[in-house]
Amino acid sequence: MKFRKDRDIIKFIGISLGAILIGLIIFNYFQTISIFGFILILSGLIGFIIALKVASKPKQELIEDERSVRVNEKAGYHTFWALLCIGALIVLLRMLKLSPSLTPSFELSEGARHLWLIGIFAFLILRWHYNSKGE
Repeated sequence: MKFRKDRDIIKFIGISLGAILIGLIIFNYFQTISIFGFILILSGLIGFIIALKVASKPKQELIEDERSVRVNEKAGYHTFWALLCIGALIVLLRMLKLSPSLTPSFELSEGARHLWLIGIFAFLILRWHYNSKGE
């Protein structure tokens, strides 16, 4: 299997290996933040695998066409507005105290986590919809 050796691939592999190395150092020598070291090791391994996969393909194969770019832009635009409306609705329900499930102990960080997951799934669903719909 032939791998590309251009500057971008080498830089990405170097960053991934650097993350693994720093993660190993943190994991072994700093016991108080060892979970951060584990996360760095895991992200470095994922980055290294992605870099190897990208390096095995020719550069022309990785360039997106205009339709794919437009689908991603459209899905991102509509996801943003959907999340903005959901967030505004949650704030409105909390202000009017109409939602019993949103108790005062419901923290902002919990709401942000839920909105993040909703946004990811909404983007994937909208991208699939616009891809299958065509224009």
